[in-house]
Amino acid sequence: MNNTDLEVGQTLLLELEEECVVGELRNLSSGRTFIQLSKVRDLATNLQRGIQYYYSSEVRKIQILKQPTEPSYSRLSNSASDGSAQTQSRAVLTTKQLSFHYLDAALEKIQKCVFIQQTDAKYYDAIKYLQNQREFGVFMERIEDGRHSKSPSLLSFVTFRWIFIFDIKWMKITKDVGAFLSGDSHRRVIHNGRILKDVLQHCYGIVLGRCFDIMVAFIANSKAEGKIVDDPVINSEYSIQHCVEKYLKLPAKFFSVDVDFDERPLKNEGKLEAAKKVAFLLDMQNHIVHEIMFERFYGSCKMYADSLAQHVKRNNQNEAL
Repeated sequence: MNNTDLEVGQTLLLELEEECVVGELRNLSSGRTFIQLSKVRDLATNLQRGIQYYYSSEVRKIQILKQPTEPSYSRLSNSASDGSAQTQSRAVLTTKQLSFHYLDAALEKIQKCVFIQQTDAKYYDAIKYLQNQREFGVFMERIEDGRHSKSPSLLSFVTFRWIFIFDIKWMKITKDVGAFLSGDSHRRVIHNGRILKDVLQHCYGIVLGRCFDIMVAFIANSKAEGKIVDDPVINSEYSIQHCVEKYLKLPAKFFSVDVDFDERPLKNEGKLEAAKKVAFLLDMQNHIVHEIMFERFYGSCKMYADSLAQHVKRNNQNEAL
């Protein structure tokens, strides 16, 4: 069990040997032989497990996702005077990453994702809902070879409340759905637009409209941080999974690489995996733009907003003297 200061009430992410769970810390044994969590959920399936105990031998890593709502004076660390450990425990909260709120909301959307295989009532309800959205995330499965992809499988959309997964292997891309991909009245958030546009244009005759590309933004930020960047097309480091893991600090086990998106009927595991890949696109765009790209701009806005108030405050202080 890694050496991190812990407090009762913190929301923790535990990376175990075979799985990852999220829960609220209730107790830590003396000597750190085991840890007790309440409100435990499996990170992959979002299934509730209630109260669970985990032994130090099976815990590979601990991340603090959220501090207690109320201050807690029950410190559970065995490294009381180790300042570096306390710095490590706060790192999750101070680095530029998405908060636990976004993770929690995404898990809820993933669990209730809507899978559509035909033009039935469920299909038309989804179309009506998407028509009223100004912005959504888009992701396609089984398009790694671009226009030469043999069997594109799923087309997923995410809004701030719902995930819709269209089975384009069975129903192709309908005219209604195609309009969401090309129309000027919608803004799209995607990952690796070069591949997506190639498939849509050459396999379906759809010209992809204006998009915000997470991978392009990720690479731009990496260059700004002075990191060496290879060709993203041949480097799996820039997969959607990698981008999500970077900004959310999720463990690699959150995503599964063994799902067969070609099989029909598609298993529930496949639906959930497709939902995971699209679930964070809007949140990542918002985070990248407003917390990273516009950081200096917002700083300038704050300085300007403070200038008059601080000036008046200084005048009042001088008059008091």
